[in-house]
Amino acid sequence: MRGMSLYTDQADMEDATVGMGHLLKRSITRGEETQWRTFPGYFHKSDRRPLTPGCINIAPCWFQQGRELHGFPPNSVFSPKVLAALKGEGGPTVITSMQHSALLASAALQVMHPELYWASVTTHIKLAWWAMDNGHNDIYTRLQLWASVFNCTAVICNRQCPLHGDPRSAPEGFDIMTSVGHYCDGLMTLSNLSIQLRYKSGAIVACSGHLVRHGVTCTSDHIVWAWFMRDSLHNFVGTPRPQYAKYMDVDRYVSVTA
Repeated sequence: MRGMSLYTDQADMEDATVGMGHLLKRSITRGEETQWRTFPGYFHKSDRRPLTPGCINIAPCWFQQGRELHGFPPNSVFSPKVLAALKGEGGPTVITSMQHSALLASAALQVMHPELYWASVTTHIKLAWWAMDNGHNDIYTRLQLWASVFNCTAVICNRQCPLHGDPRSAPEGFDIMTSVGHYCDGLMTLSNLSIQLRYKSGAIVACSGHLVRHGVTCTSDHIVWAWFMRDSLHNFVGTPRPQYAKYMDVDRYVSVTA
């Protein structure tokens, strides 16, 4: 789907990623290749713009590793925290720089999976109420600025992405992956669907990251923002899981709103 064809849309996304260079630089570890998301061997240096290779998660609130809530209703004493990348005075600036692209991804989801869209809107509102009632002003401030119905984003710069699935996302949900950059060799593979896509700059691809194994290869400068939802945040505020998207539902929604 050619969803970001306007030059200004792509330029906004590139400029925002350049502004996250200090966060991206710290993300690459010296760990094992099994930790492939931040393994140095999968990244390459920029050849055109001042892009910093790296991979970071951006979210207004987040469960720390090992403390996510699985199943519903949740039975845990843990609660979301502000993501480390967004703590301090610079956090709101990072979120604000992403607002335009956030709205584009949200608009695409509203058409492709209306039930998931409204479930996520409900989760966002409930999280804001919870943060306000419990005095979590840092979370509340970041939720006010967060323009996406997705509750998390992975910002990926100049990285090969091996085939993988995302088990922490709900299988009924969609992830939306937007890509920009100065390249012509991008290829996305959806292996268990036996599909390969030309992953051009400005493309938007949506699929269930939980069910569909996906990967990306590209050797030039490229940026991917992968918008996704953590099921644990929906569980935390008691938002029921949506049903799987059906073509009938999408056709009906488009007919009503046209």
